[in-house]
Amino acid sequence: MTKQAIRYLIVAAFYGLTAVALGALGQHLLGLESGTKAYLLFQHAYIYQLIHALLLIWVTTQLHHGFWLRAAALAISLGVLLFCGGLYMLVFLGKTSMSWITPIGGSLLILGWLNLVIHGIKQLFKADR
Repeated sequence: MTKQAIRYLIVAAFYGLTAVALGALGQHLLGLESGTKAYLLFQHAYIYQLIHALLLIWVTTQLHHGFWLRAAALAISLGVLLFCGGLYMLVFLGKTSMSWITPIGGSLLILGWLNLVIHGIKQLFKADR
C-alpha cells in the first residue's frame, strides 16, 4: 500500500470513528429533540459522514487504478470535512461566518462521485477493446 493510500485510509478510519462517536454523543448526551431542525441536521451529517468513510475505504484500495480514483479520494476526503463539519457547526454554533463551507463540501462530495462515474466509464471502454 502506498503512503498516499495509507493517508486516505487513516482519514477514512478517523471519519468512521468520529461518526460513530458523534452519533452516540448526539443520541445520548446532546439532548437534541427528535424532529427538530438541529436533530435532522445532525442525523444528516452523521449518516453522510459514515457512508463516505466507507466509500473512502473502498476507494483507498483502488488508488492504483489511476487519476480519477485518486481525484475521487481527495474530493471525498475534503467534502466530508467541509460538508459534515459545516452541518455539525450549524447544529452546535448556529449560522456563522464559516457556514459557506457546507455547500462547498457538498459540491466536493458530488465531484468525488462524478470522478468514480468517469473512472467506471473509462474502464467500460477499456473492457470493450
